[in-house]
Amino acid sequence: MKPYSTDLRIRVVRAYEDREGAMRRLATTFRVSLSCVRRLLKQYRETGSVAPKPHGGGYPAKVDARGLAVVQGLMQAAPDATLSERCQRFQEVSRSHLINTNARG
Repeated sequence: MKPYSTDLRIRVVRAYEDREGAMRRLATTFRVSLSCVRRLLKQYRETGSVAPKPHGGGYPAKVDARGLAVVQGLMQAAPDATLSERCQRFQEVSRSHLINTNARG
């Protein structure tokens, strides 16, 4: 989900500072959650900024670049394969790659 616009964030803070309503009413007026208003006001008090925080990241990819190339190759080799068939083939290829890599080392 994309962060709310800076314009909306500023309007919420200004409305609160101008005493246009309690947090709950501002949440309803601006169509955001009450927790959003609380976090926004807290951020403004602590930092003086209403800018969105950077994205927190997420889970790291489970397949590296080489693995992605393998998956793409499998898709080209058998475009009609089912997902379970592709998963099974990927595991086979991955295992053989690990065995070959370990044998070299």
